[in-house]
Amino acid sequence: MKMRYKIINLKRKNSISIIFFFISIIIILLSIIYAISLGSVNINFGKVWGILLRAIGFNIEKTWNSGEENIILFLRLPRVLMTLIVGGMLAVSGVIAQSLFKNPIVDPYIIGISSSAGFGSALCIMLGFSAVFSIFTLPLVSFVFSCSAILIIYKLSKTKYHLSMSALLLSGIAISFFFSAFTSFILYFSEEHAHYILTFLMGSFWGANWQELIVIFIIFIIGFSISLFYGRDLNAMVLGDSTAQSIGINVEQSKRILLILMTFLTSATVAFCGSIGFVGLMIPHFTRMLIGSDNNKLLIFSAFGGALLLLWADIIARTIIAPIELPVGILTSLLGGPFFIYLIIKKKKSGESL
Repeated sequence: MKMRYKIINLKRKNSISIIFFFISIIIILLSIIYAISLGSVNINFGKVWGILLRAIGFNIEKTWNSGEENIILFLRLPRVLMTLIVGGMLAVSGVIAQSLFKNPIVDPYIIGISSSAGFGSALCIMLGFSAVFSIFTLPLVSFVFSCSAILIIYKLSKTKYHLSMSALLLSGIAISFFFSAFTSFILYFSEEHAHYILTFLMGSFWGANWQELIVIFIIFIIGFSISLFYGRDLNAMVLGDSTAQSIGINVEQSKRILLILMTFLTSATVAFCGSIGFVGLMIPHFTRMLIGSDNNKLLIFSAFGGALLLLWADIIARTIIAPIELPVGILTSLLGGPFFIYLIIKKKKSGESL
């Protein structure tokens, strides 16, 4: 009887996952068309569809001018696709962080990875090195600083037998303040670049282009593929290191690879789009409520959820006080701050430790 109930329950969860998958794709496609149509120049849905279909090879009668086509293909489409990819990267990083550290209130933004990557980017901009190795300079510098931050946090949090969650959060907060202080120092003494650095660090997709999009898409595909490969390891490590080792998983090696992967994905988003917080905190929680805690599924559906959340955050940022555009990081922080407090209160009521 119990076995039959488990099979029925598993089939129900699989059905929900499939339905959620197709609904997510439909909502994302409709959101893409809506986002592309928005702007100082209004272009209706029909023209947007026509331009996109004609761009991929369909023989569509041209009912638009070349100016509208350039706006769609070279200004709005790269920006919209960039928001989707970055949202997916941040959500995947959040799933890895929460599973790796066995703590639902951890994400790369909270534990200092974004702050260190932001400092690296700001330093690069101030010194004029942002184009030394073309568009790869900022991601490389951000990654190096993020790796140094996560290495310090890991060393401070690791006891003789296990990784201390309380020490992890405290270390992350300390590292975040440390790098934020150095970033403020740069802003204070760099009058020439201060406004650009400040706007950049608040998170924005303004100026996204196809060259940057291709680079960050490759980074996402590589990172996402590796994370799926380690989905089984994440599932096992959530149950405890000893359990994971008992089924043949090299726990320490997997942790190191996943830490580097999380750092790589997060630092890349900061280098191209600035610090956009709390996406990796919120989305994994909502996704778990819908499809369960299997990390193989969670990684896929969180990527969809992160993409959709950030796309709509960017839509609101562009339109809420138009023609002025808000940095999208402000909106995600306005959502994430209260959500973080809610999680702390929830854990407190349940008697769990942070």
